[in-house]
Amino acid sequence: TAVVYQNAQITYKQLNERSNQVAHYLQSKGVTTETLVPICIERSIEMIVGILGILKSGAAYVPIDPQYPQDRIDYMLEDTNAKLVLTDTASKSKLNQKHLELVDITKALPTKQSNNLTSNNLTSNSLAYVIYTSGSTGRPKGVMVEHGSVINLLQSIGLNTGFTQESSLL
Repeated sequence: TAVVYQNAQITYKQLNERSNQVAHYLQSKGVTTETLVPICIERSIEMIVGILGILKSGAAYVPIDPQYPQDRIDYMLEDTNAKLVLTDTASKSKLNQKHLELVDITKALPTKQSNNLTSNNLTSNSLAYVIYTSGSTGRPKGVMVEHGSVINLLQSIGLNTGFTQESSLL
């Protein structure tokens, strides 16, 4: 069985191993529970690997669309006080802040660890992601979403749509 996205394919085992490598790398860089880790990458298998890696590390992801206007990207990076950003070769040019470490997850990471992480101290109240809205003031506003809120959403989908254990959702 595999995950297929835009004609790209990855097995569940490969997805797990690659996202574990990202998680181990992030933890080696000091990322801990609720650290905000922006990910600026086109929608792709690599984006899924990156998001899962961030979550497995215990951090919270901040999606940044590389198609956003440059001032919006710059504001979001500054507002999150990011130290590193997961990206790919094509999106690096949108990340022109000098204090950031740009981690191209389409290339080999220095860590070879691909085993499952044993603990990341997450609870249902831990931050899962921050999504920026348009903001009524013209400045984007970060909305913090906890893991418990995501679980609540999935349970609601299950109750209202017939979603079962055999169903799949990404």
